[in-house]
Amino acid sequence: MKLKTSTRRPLFLSLIISLALLLGQCQPVPKPFAASHKGDFSAIQIGPRAGLIIEPIAGMADAAFAQAMAQAMAGALGRRDITASTGKGHRRSHRLRGEVALSPTGQLRLTWHLATAEKAEILTATVTEKVDPAKWRRGDAPLRQRLAEKSADAIDQELRHMERGQGRRIALAAVTLGPMDGIPGRGSDDLAKAMTAALTKAGVPLADSPRDDAFILLGSMHVTKAATGLRRIEVIWHLIRPDGREFGKISQANNVPVDQLSGNWPALAQAIAQAGAPGVRDLLRRDTGG
Repeated sequence: MKLKTSTRRPLFLSLIISLALLLGQCQPVPKPFAASHKGDFSAIQIGPRAGLIIEPIAGMADAAFAQAMAQAMAGALGRRDITASTGKGHRRSHRLRGEVALSPTGQLRLTWHLATAEKAEILTATVTEKVDPAKWRRGDAPLRQRLAEKSADAIDQELRHMERGQGRRIALAAVTLGPMDGIPGRGSDDLAKAMTAALTKAGVPLADSPRDDAFILLGSMHVTKAATGLRRIEVIWHLIRPDGREFGKISQANNVPVDQLSGNWPALAQAIAQAGAPGVRDLLRRDTGG
């Protein structure tokens, strides 16, 4: 590929990417930047995320507050890629039933039971919080929303454990962005910000800190002299399991004008991240929880 060497405008990294899967089994290497296959549903199985009905919450004296709590829960679950409703649903819908208990000291315990259409319970999630009993009794909206978000997080995490344990690929494992080595100047911060934005845009769930059901993404850069006025940039992203095993890596390389390394890092970082993030997503799609 012929590269332009003009220094009048940023030179973005081209998509010179190779994807190496370290899965310990024979699988074809995917093309990480090919067009997405929007009609391919072969890996999707019908499960709780495809349709979940929230039943009336037990232990709440105020029926209007109980309904508002269920609706807040439906919204919070929807923001976590779980299709939820307080309506009738359909005959194959999963059912989510909540139970509330409030102690005299204001310790609130909210327990959620998720069951199949055949009424077989598949998971339980519990959240607790110290609350002002008066606010709870009058249906305080911020408190209701906070409890809904906290509950939705707990259910989403339990579903991820269950899905990955079954080898399903409905939900991608979360990723924590780890250290990046060998990046000149202030480029490390710029690349971290750009990669975070690019991963989010690519549909990769992010975690602020490492978790036992998530991956860590480490980046390294090696810069060498290529020709007069040019530098060779090689970037490698390592996707690491929580136990330290490398799941796979994405390699990027190109020549860029030397002034790009010191004068225009945000643009260069964005180019690297936009090229690398889809490769991370495609690696995650091959994760079966092993």
